Amino acid sequence: MKLSFRKVLVGILALAGFSGCAPKVEYGCPQAKLKLKATVVDQAGNPVGNTSLVFKDLKDNRWIRDEVTGEDGTLSVTRHVMIHEMELIEGANVVYYEEGNPGHEGKFKDDSVAVKAEKVGKGDGRWDYGTYEMKVDLKLKERQNS
Repeated sequence: MKLSFRKVLVGILALAGFSGCAPKVEYGCPQAKLKLKATVVDQAGNPVGNTSLVFKDLKDNRWIRDEVTGEDGTLSVTRHVMIHEMELIEGANVVYYEEGNPGHEGKFKDDSVAVKAEKVGKGDGRWDYGTYEMKVDLKLKERQNS
């Protein structure tokens, strides 16, 4: 008798919607918006266009992402990045590699500059971690011909 009563009770509760009280499962990756502005110039302050810049964690020697400036040596983009990538970018360096820029014909030395992202907008803290801004100013050193 007890077994039938339990089955009936479970059936009634299921029909009443109590089976839907389980926690909701959500899938995806939390993201942040990154507004990136970069300027690349030579020692005289002239723009160095079409420059490939690599965001890299120098401590672990790990490549994170890369971007390319326009012909005027500037870059202004907004990217949606996963939050774990944003955490890596926040502590990265932006690196210029001579070998990654064949159009510059060996004019400049490899160089890097530390960058920091500044949080400028809040998100919901669940899927949207807000908006960050990052400014990169890189002044390349000319290679001395020997």
